[in-house]
Amino acid sequence: MNHPSLLIIRNSKQNLPDIKKLLLPKKYGLTEVPENADIELFFQREDPDLVLICCYRKQVGDSLEVVDHIRRQNQRIPIILLTKHSSESRAIAALRAGVTDYFKIPYSGAELLACFDRHLSNGNARRGAVSEPSAACSHQQQPLIGDSKPMREIAAYMAKIAATDSTVLITGETGTGKELVAERIHCNSLRCLRPFISINCAALPENLVESELFGFDRGAFTGAVAAKKGKFEQAQGGTVFLDEIGDMSLYSQAKILRSIENKEVYPIGSNQVIPLDIRIIAATNQEPEELLSGGNFRQDLYYRLNIARIHLPPLRNRKEDIPRLVAYAIKKFNFQFNRNIKGLTKEALACLLRCNWPGNIRELMNLLEASYINLPAGPICRMDLPEPILQQLQPTPSDNEAERSRILSALLATNWNKSTAARNLKWSRMTLYRKIAKYKIVEKRNPAR
Repeated sequence: MNHPSLLIIRNSKQNLPDIKKLLLPKKYGLTEVPENADIELFFQREDPDLVLICCYRKQVGDSLEVVDHIRRQNQRIPIILLTKHSSESRAIAALRAGVTDYFKIPYSGAELLACFDRHLSNGNARRGAVSEPSAACSHQQQPLIGDSKPMREIAAYMAKIAATDSTVLITGETGTGKELVAERIHCNSLRCLRPFISINCAALPENLVESELFGFDRGAFTGAVAAKKGKFEQAQGGTVFLDEIGDMSLYSQAKILRSIENKEVYPIGSNQVIPLDIRIIAATNQEPEELLSGGNFRQDLYYRLNIARIHLPPLRNRKEDIPRLVAYAIKKFNFQFNRNIKGLTKEALACLLRCNWPGNIRELMNLLEASYINLPAGPICRMDLPEPILQQLQPTPSDNEAERSRILSALLATNWNKSTAARNLKWSRMTLYRKIAKYKIVEKRNPAR
């Protein structure tokens, strides 16, 4: 039987007898190297199952550089950091750098061993099962569509987050795809073979928070005829997605915070504690900092969640992604409704590009689905779009007045030379002639001088 191999990296000349004594009964294969060793060269030759970094200095910068070197070689290996000098900001910096878990010296030997066992069992199971975690994810992954600069940056950052076990906070307006991002992170992480449990915090009544999240024993209250696992326990080994956590009461936030910090739950009516091995991803469509300043969000919970932060931009700020989103939706709805629609006409797509999309991607998808109700024979044209969108696109009197003024100014500036005026307006001559007819503009040349 092959025993897991551990790499211990230290920045102290100590022999670390306590750690070695702790690990001896586990029969791990131990390799110890100093911090200034060539880590990248080591990883080209060896393939350890877990890395333990022991930092006794006040500054952890060098240790985090080592983490960066490791992550360049291996995005998935668990990295545990032991540090003598700890603070909230250092813990966050370590987790953002790619550290999987973090312990302060002196540490609990039992907790450290439990952490090793958890990550080694997860890693061994997944290493043997699949070469790519996303291939084994039980969730049908929708693509994160978008080639705009912000979406490319988000996709790159998501890959880094998925390789760690850090807590994630996703922000963005309603309909921007927060749950999709959470699923993608889970499906590309080491937890991909375990459950992804999504909880709509806004729809969870306060009096049911504990029973739904933490579970209950039989007879715990009237109607509890059988024991029930809570959502947190159902997600054991996997990921819990707390959607719209900003809508939770301070009381409910306190309950969640305790479970996240202690990594355990007490089911209602039970005296037995249930240890948790879950990753937390939270999301809100509100600005967390505004919730904090308004006293509607616990500061300690905010710092616990705000480790890896992703902000999804509204669709109006990345309209260049609309054509690709439309192409994806057409393909999806053609399959769903057994149709063969050939996309949108240029005029219809231009209409979509002019909208502000307050409901973001969800609103766009709903609109395209509604367009199928008219059963278009060929491509979807402008008149196939739902009436609310067409009304939104109707120019207002002020728009007409502004355009009429622009045309008059251009004509007067060129003494009614329509070719020059059209060129200055960046229109064709025919477009200018149509506008002149539309606004009933009568030519009035300047008198000869």
